Amino acid sequence: MQTATPLSNSWVSTTAAISKLGISKRHLWNLKNDGTFKVNTHFRDVRRTNAMRATYKWNLAALEKTLNIGPEVR
Repeated sequence: MQTATPLSNSWVSTTAAISKLGISKRHLWNLKNDGTFKVNTHFRDVRRTNAMRATYKWNLAALEKTLNIGPEVR
């Protein structure tokens, strides 16, 4: 019997995160903005010094774990 391979605990780009999770960028941002995803647990801002816009990296393992929990529990 083969078990599902867990996602890596690595921090990845937004493009990689939405591709691996199979969700839209809008859905990812909505979950971030509504507080479902937490700073430094699910995502972090890695922008360069003096950059105007944020650049995020996402923790795939933490995102997957949270998305596997039903909305009623979050």
